[in-house]
Amino acid sequence: MRIQVITSRQARALGAFLKGVLLAGLIIMGLVTGAWQLIRTGSQVLSGSPARLPMPLLEGILEEGLPALGLQAGEAPRNTSGEALTTALQVLASPLVVLPGQEKTPSLLTTEEEYVQPEPPVEESPPLAPSEVETPSSKNPLVAIYNTHNAESYQPSEGSAKFPGKNGGVSQVAATLADSLSKGYGIPVVRSTTIHDYPDFTLAYANSEKTLKRMLAANPSVLVALDVHRDAGLPSPPVVEIDGQKVAQVLIIVGSNARLEHPNWRQNEAFARQLAKKMDELYPGLCLGVRVQEGRYNQHLLPRALLLEFGSDNNTLQEAEGSARLVARVLAAVIKDLRQENPAS
Repeated sequence: MRIQVITSRQARALGAFLKGVLLAGLIIMGLVTGAWQLIRTGSQVLSGSPARLPMPLLEGILEEGLPALGLQAGEAPRNTSGEALTTALQVLASPLVVLPGQEKTPSLLTTEEEYVQPEPPVEESPPLAPSEVETPSSKNPLVAIYNTHNAESYQPSEGSAKFPGKNGGVSQVAATLADSLSKGYGIPVVRSTTIHDYPDFTLAYANSEKTLKRMLAANPSVLVALDVHRDAGLPSPPVVEIDGQKVAQVLIIVGSNARLEHPNWRQNEAFARQLAKKMDELYPGLCLGVRVQEGRYNQHLLPRALLLEFGSDNNTLQEAEGSARLVARVLAAVIKDLRQENPAS
């Protein structure tokens, strides 16, 4: 057997050749395997099956592919060609990932822009059940009272700021206002206890519009319509002391024609300012003023329809009811003036 002796130089050349052959083989295997994985991944994506690309591997690819981005100040570039080749082979052999819910390009619109809907038309509805509208305190009621946001309540007294699907504290305030007007000042009242803000809160005003329309149709003598609310989110409860008693302050809200047709909203505003002026005369500090808003709040149905906010969610129910009793006296005085100005009303 003949043994061929080679020099160290020849040995190094042979070693380099074998390494080149091995490296070429690895590259070919990687390409073949990667192509096969790409075919499998494509079929999985088309069939709806999720494929997976490990996030650490993806981060490694980006770092190795862009070594300059990973340099700290004064750090020399690293020789990453071998690591990059290994990583590239791993990428080719790894399936891709499609995140659930990302098959479509996300919308650039905000949530409000995507989901703002026009106010639904008010459809004719059957008459209210007897339990939904209380019998007027007497014939020919002059004031109609209701709650669009029935669930609104007073946290300190009731333990919650809202009771969805139920009549909360604002309903009790409305009842106190109605009782004070009818029993204390002889102003006949009709009041609705219909729930408008449940199950769909966004339809509350559309629902209360139907209620108010029916109340006005059944009681054409009504001069004033009041939607009783309370404010929310104030840092401290709006309170004033009157005759030694702490009561919730009242904010009068007037709708306008900024969003919906309401050509006579100035009449509502004039009545609101008349009411605020009388409050200031009888109970200074009780009224927080008149605020004109963009919404219509169903005030287009009657020239003297207003929204009254009795305190906020951090007032007590007792403070709000105390305020309602004072507002009853103010309303009685204003209505008396109205009837003197218009004896036929």
